[in-house]
Amino acid sequence: MDQTSNLKLPYIAPSQAQKHVTHNEAIRALDALVQLSVTSRKLASAPLEPQEGDRYIVASGAAAPWAGKDNQIAAWQDGAWAFFQPQEGWYAWVTEEHSFVVFDQASWSEVKTGINPVALVGINTVADENNRLALKSPASLFDHVGGGHQLKINKADDSQAASLLFQSNYQGRAEMGTMWGRDFCIKTSADGDQWHDAMVVHSETGIPCFPSGIAHAATGKKQSGLIFLPASDSGTVIFQSLGVRTQAPKSAKLALTSADIVTFTTNTAGEFFGPAMRGLSMVRIWNVTKSPAQPTFAKWDTAANELQVSSADEVKQWSAGDTIQLGDPLTNLIAIDVSPLMQKLMGSVFRQDGVLLDAGDTGNVTIACREPSPASASNLVYFKIDEQRSFSVIGIYG
Repeated sequence: MDQTSNLKLPYIAPSQAQKHVTHNEAIRALDALVQLSVTSRKLASAPLEPQEGDRYIVASGAAAPWAGKDNQIAAWQDGAWAFFQPQEGWYAWVTEEHSFVVFDQASWSEVKTGINPVALVGINTVADENNRLALKSPASLFDHVGGGHQLKINKADDSQAASLLFQSNYQGRAEMGTMWGRDFCIKTSADGDQWHDAMVVHSETGIPCFPSGIAHAATGKKQSGLIFLPASDSGTVIFQSLGVRTQAPKSAKLALTSADIVTFTTNTAGEFFGPAMRGLSMVRIWNVTKSPAQPTFAKWDTAANELQVSSADEVKQWSAGDTIQLGDPLTNLIAIDVSPLMQKLMGSVFRQDGVLLDAGDTGNVTIACREPSPASASNLVYFKIDEQRSFSVIGIYG
């Protein structure tokens, strides 16, 4: 070997004459390449009056005397240009740019200083794939540069969540942000599993609503306000008179069940669920052949002898010949769930305190609602099994 492997410095051969020439050539190469700093990497033409020791990275397409030396190190030494072919991984400081560059895959590129980007950052704790930035500290400060400071939480689209989650012993207690939509929400939880919407601010109007109600500051008791329903072409009938009733509840025999459809042996579906109630309410029916009686909610009349129920699981044990009854066999009350009407006309479902109803010729009726519906987030409305009137909702207390 007559030169070194990496910098290609010449070796002095045994019994070589004028050893100083070879030695000085190696020294000049070291002077050019060690602690490499170049003036520029943008010149394709050599400067007219270079100074001793000037170094450049030759730009692409260079002209004589740099022609054919693209990306090489050009050093002005002893009145002439010396050229050095960079090796993979060489670094250089570019004075003109105030930046480091590295030779990689036959070209020079800027090296970003610092540790940006970095996959995980843990401060006094361990970051993981889910919490890629983790901090354990008594407090944290996001300070301003200039007049203010803005904290941004971005999500891919409106179907995702962008929020702040407040925890206790790593269980969620409160959350605020745009969760699964555009509306701004504040919700709370006692166990991290069951959540309650405390406030929802609609994105289109900026109007806040309080699905769980508002309590009086002094008494702690919930305050109710009457919300009048907007006009609706489809009406607001939640309970329809289904013919003359006696004290005995209406019943029919079951022919079969298929998923969430129950079929009667006769065309009696309309006597359980009036057509005006479609899409506005659900009525609870009971299988009184079972012991104890098993309830479910009918939400649609699909045919003269069929009802669609809210839960297929609740009727999967029902059999042909079972007796299906309208009205609770113990209380003789008919339970109505008005969540479809609330969702349709108000855009949300909540546990209402009561309803203001139009009972036709007999005037208006106010009914308190205290029992939560097992089929939705609303409260149930009750009527007696011998009720002959039809009822339309005027307003909801909540």
